[in-house]
Amino acid sequence: MTLNIGCSGWSYEGWRGNFYPKKMDNKDYLSFYSNLFKFVEVDSTYYHIPSRSTVRGWKDKTPEDFKFSLKFPKVITHEKKLEDVAKPLSILFYSLEPLIEKTITLLIQLPPFLSEKKGFNPLKDMIRHLDKRFRYSLEVRHSSWFNDNVYDFLKENNISLVWSVRDELESPSILTSDQVYIRFIGDRSISEMDFGKIVKNRRNEMLEYVKQVRELQDENSNIRNVLIAFNNHFAGFGPQSANDFLKLMNMSEIDWKTELERYENNSSQSNGRYQSSLTDFPK
Repeated sequence: MTLNIGCSGWSYEGWRGNFYPKKMDNKDYLSFYSNLFKFVEVDSTYYHIPSRSTVRGWKDKTPEDFKFSLKFPKVITHEKKLEDVAKPLSILFYSLEPLIEKTITLLIQLPPFLSEKKGFNPLKDMIRHLDKRFRYSLEVRHSSWFNDNVYDFLKENNISLVWSVRDELESPSILTSDQVYIRFIGDRSISEMDFGKIVKNRRNEMLEYVKQVRELQDENSNIRNVLIAFNNHFAGFGPQSANDFLKLMNMSEIDWKTELERYENNSSQSNGRYQSSLTDFPK
């Protein structure tokens, strides 16, 4: 079982000086991030379908073993509510094609106003049209989806039900595929001005899921991958939340401070562009 731990997004100005060097250009953030973490959740694809050249850039800026989770665009999930989505699906899959080998899952995040009664049949129809070269995960935000009919359908299609850790609605820890996806989201009470520091103690929530991940390891289950993504809104600072989780798992924490210092001392710069000096990364 492989543990993939990272953050929801990488381009936050609040991380400048805390995670990223103060003088680093935004265009170098992903290169810096991906030489420390080996997994990231892409939030920007929710707002619009990226160009193929942008996606190719994500591929080229990251190490070969780096993995992405990418959100479905809101035009599919929130605006069209999964209905009549053949065209945007086609555009999405064409755009993401350069990143197939590095994509661990595509995240279908449904809106809180979409109940199981209104959304289940459109979901079943849409899934028949998905590109089978990708894996998929489903995050629901209406409690009506938490029932055996939905779980059985997801199992039949090897789609993971996301374990969403939200203050408004926490998902049950149901296994529906050989992949577990845990999203630590919290709420929206933390301002973007505070991103870059821990402002909420979330130890108890983490301990609950640390226990579950350890049980999956101990049971020698068929789970192949565990994906864990930390949103800044969960506690204030995604990278530190990831490290706090790793510490609770008795695993090596990610040392971005050393790399930050190396950059600040100009020991990892060449022609003004970022080049990693790391040789051994936590897995």
